[in-house]
Amino acid sequence: MTDDPSRPPPADSAPELHQRRQVAESFGEDPGRYDRTRPPYPGALVKRIVAASPGPDVLDVGCGTGIAARQFQAAGCHVLGVEADARMAAFARRIGTEVEVATFEAWEP
Repeated sequence: MTDDPSRPPPADSAPELHQRRQVAESFGEDPGRYDRTRPPYPGALVKRIVAASPGPDVLDVGCGTGIAARQFQAAGCHVLGVEADARMAAFARRIGTEVEVATFEAWEP
């Protein structure tokens, strides 16, 4: 691994599935708190994405608690979330987001 995060690791280094796994998994310790404190995406951004999309289906990779998913659902989209943390996925499901628990790399569409 290099010290410069903008450069990929050398080809002969062992692949790392996630360099900051502990940090990533910490969000699921309190999904409700995460959901309350993480701001939504700008509404104008969501509108632009929806307007430029070929259809209403959205895949939300790393959907967490479903913050973006709810915004896209409110804009008329059908959202499928993929989330590695089962605790975050459970929270998203409780508020109405369809979620499959998997890392994106291991997810089978």
